[in-house]
Formats: sequence, C-alpha cells, structure tokens
Amino acid sequence: MYSLIIAEDDDNIRSGLVHLFPWEETGFTVIRDFSNGQAAWNYIKEHPDTTAVLTDVRMPVMDGLELTRRLFENFPDIQVFLISGYQDFTYAQTALRYHVRDFLVKPLRHHMLMLTFLKLKEELDRICAPASETERSNQYYDQIIRAVKAYVMDHLRTATLEEAAFLTHLSSSYLSRLFRGQTGQSFSDYLLQKRMERACSMLTDARHKIYEISDAIGYDNPKNFSRAFRNYYHLSPREYREGGGKLP
Repeated sequence: MYSLIIAEDDDNIRSGLVHLFPWEETGFTVIRDFSNGQAAWNYIKEHPDTTAVLTDVRMPVMDGLELTRRLFENFPDIQVFLISGYQDFTYAQTALRYHVRDFLVKPLRHHMLMLTFLKLKEELDRICAPASETERSNQYYDQIIRAVKAYVMDHLRTATLEEAAFLTHLSSSYLSRLFRGQTGQSFSDYLLQKRMERACSMLTDARHKIYEISDAIGYDNPKNFSRAFRNYYHLSPREYREGGGKLP
C-alpha cells in the first residue's frame, strides 16, 4: 500500500474522504488527516517517505497552496493533489508551477477520484516493480473495471455504457466486451443489479415513496420500475416492503 495524507478543514468532507472512500481498492491507505496545512507540513517533515498528499486549497493557518510550495521545494517526490470548491485559473496556474499531480474541483466525484489514484498507482508500480506484459495488462483491465463500477455507483440514475466508455477513453463496443470478459456479466446487467439493490435498500425506509425510489434509480415511470423490480425479484416493490425487506 502507498501512503496518503489528507488535509481538509471541512470536518464532514475530510471524514467522508478518510472513512467512506475505498482507498484500499486504489492501492493507497490514509495514514493521517489534518484540518490545516501547517499540521500536515509538520507531520510530513518528520515523515518524508509519504507517497501522496490530497489537500484543499483554502484552509486556516496554512493554505493548500503554501503547503504545495513547501512540498515542491523540499520533497519533490511526494505526489500532490489539490482540491478546491472553485474553478479558479490562478489556482490552476499555481498547480502547474508546483508540478501538482491533479487539480480536482468539489464536489469530488467517486469515479474521478478512483481513476486519478489508480493511474498514480499504476505508474508507481511500474517504477517500484516492473511487471511482465501480461501482468501489466491484467492490472490495467482491473483498474478499468473498478473505475467503471465506481462510475455506476455514482450515477445510478443516469449511467450509460457510452459515458463509461468516454470516461475510460475506450470505445463502447470494446468496453462492453471487456466488462463482460472481466466480470462475467454485461454492463447493462450490472447496472440493473445495482439499481435493484439500491431500490431494495431504499424500500426498507418507509419515508421513501415508490415514485421517489423509481426516479432515484433512473426510472421516469413508477410502473416501469415496478415491472422491472418484479421481473428481477419476482415480487413487487410494495410486496417487498410489506414483507419486511425479505426476498423469496
């Protein structure tokens, strides 16, 4: 596992990044997190073997740009990722000057974060332990599939094979064959599976109306959702709810 430090002054965002994002799937582990750049800098000075830093731009005490400058000048091998709530050209210019790995705009998208760190892991793996051509191919395919699955979970309502292909820089037909070959199921079957699983989860909460669940997972018409749910689970959404969330 490669080491990652997160610096973010918003407690909710920092907690979500640290605890909810599946870092282990990208080959990284969060070793420490901080609410300002100064605390992060103090730690890094004592732990210069840190692999990467994910830091917000605007923070108290020391902001992310100053932290980035110090890392660039003192520990240039540490990979830095800047995050900001603003698409500010000045920030982007600074990021380029200090060789920032990537500039990410809030709200952070799960699949984009996944792709960003998977790409870094692939490069670090190549440097640390050159793999055979077959191993590199398998790693590449695994990364693509993980990124596509993350995209689906982020966009259950609107996900399409075409958009997934665009995000992974592949053609739709090639991604379709690759996904089936790697997972044993088609992209559309996987999307349907995840939509139905999300529907089941939402149905266990009586506060969610059937039409709200239908819309949340991509069905414009509740009747179409009910028909799809019955075809998948052999009972209606209402029967599932009234049965206490138990499947036949």
